Amino acid sequence: MAEYERSATVHATPEATYEYLADPRHMPEYVATMTQAQRSDRAHLHVTAEVEGRHEEGDAMFRSDPSSRRLEWGREGHAYRGWLTVAGDNGSTSTVTIHLETHDELDRAAVELALDATIANIQHSLSNR
Repeated sequence: MAEYERSATVHATPEATYEYLADPRHMPEYVATMTQAQRSDRAHLHVTAEVEGRHEEGDAMFRSDPSSRRLEWGREGHAYRGWLTVAGDNGSTSTVTIHLETHDELDRAAVELALDATIANIQHSLSNR
């Protein structure tokens, strides 16, 4: 199993950061490769992405826990899942941590690049709000 993790400081309150990241409508703005995300039911999103020249589309499990400022996602029937947390002391900055797990280690470099881009997109999106 391959695991990846990134953390970054965001110049927005933890509440504002979590609210923005937990809204599926914003996901294409910050998730690298994602082009669309919409709720298909309470626990799932329908997502589309352009990944290394391939169009990918499907449903993914998506959970949001505002009390712990945590998001969890995964693709059912696939060895892919992740979580995101927003931490902070209710000041003007917060720390976003993204963790991914996958059994496929073949695309390690592509996953690393996408994770770096996602963190950069989060910082950029929230600094402009």
